[in-house]
Amino acid sequence: MDESRAALEIRPYQLMCIVCRCGDADREERLDGILQAVRAEPNRPLRLRCNVDSGYRYQNPGRAEDSPEGDLFNEKRDLDLLQRLGLVPGDARPAVELFERLFREVPDGRGICGYDGVTAEQWRGCPRADSGAYERGIAAGLQHIIPGRDAGEKGCFKRESVDAMYRASELAIRPHHLMCMACFHGGREELEPIAEDNLFEAIDIIQKNPDIPVRLVRGCCEICPPCSRFDAESGLCVGGVGMNLRDQKKDLDVLQLLGLAYGDRLPARRLYELLFERIPSTRMVCGYGDGVARSAEWSVCRDPEGSEAYARARECKMGV
Repeated sequence: MDESRAALEIRPYQLMCIVCRCGDADREERLDGILQAVRAEPNRPLRLRCNVDSGYRYQNPGRAEDSPEGDLFNEKRDLDLLQRLGLVPGDARPAVELFERLFREVPDGRGICGYDGVTAEQWRGCPRADSGAYERGIAAGLQHIIPGRDAGEKGCFKRESVDAMYRASELAIRPHHLMCMACFHGGREELEPIAEDNLFEAIDIIQKNPDIPVRLVRGCCEICPPCSRFDAESGLCVGGVGMNLRDQKKDLDVLQLLGLAYGDRLPARRLYELLFERIPSTRMVCGYGDGVARSAEWSVCRDPEGSEAYARARECKMGV
């Protein structure tokens, strides 16, 4: 295994410490190291380990990284945070997903880092709990932990990728992006480019040349280079909670329903005829067939019952 991509072990409470101490003079070398690794590779996995009495004790890390407030407080703080995040001891997630979940689910440290009243010395809590440092870190936004893509870089990728698309003899598109293109089209007669992706350009090329071959590819495709969630160095998506996992399942569902495989090439017109014939509603793919979001990682895109925009694009065959 590439050691630079191995999961970094971290106590759950230390996620909050990183936010609390980011930009603060009171720093910790180990947490600084984790922060720098995460900034260098947002998809770097973090494994959450804490001390428990139950069947999850196989992952117990020991007491070396307990803070001075004592065993009981450390145990409760870790479990309080895991419960708020909807996770369990030993869970590993890409760092960007963990911090996104933290920013969404834990906007302040009340009831985790400290309590409204001190019932006993062992329940005094972290001395920084009332400082507002964690809340200021949350207010600064996720970009304070993991900076987003530079606007100039995104613009450059937009120009270069669009130029390459218009010069190419075929389009390389991941399967579920065919459906994203339909939702973007939405049955409209007038479309305009946007900065965040190349959906417009792919549609425009297909409408001008309906017989252009479309090759179905794995992972990020020609739609992705300008996206804020596209990591230019790795060529991977660093999207929100489970986005890349969710997108892979949608790709595979589309391939299965169409009876195709990665690497297959079809003329755009024929591909969309097949898509609209076999996938009449986004509920079949983006809603997993039943419209049920069973966890944050498996959220449903748009309407669980099916996107009206997709239905409108299907009705007019997306102008192809």
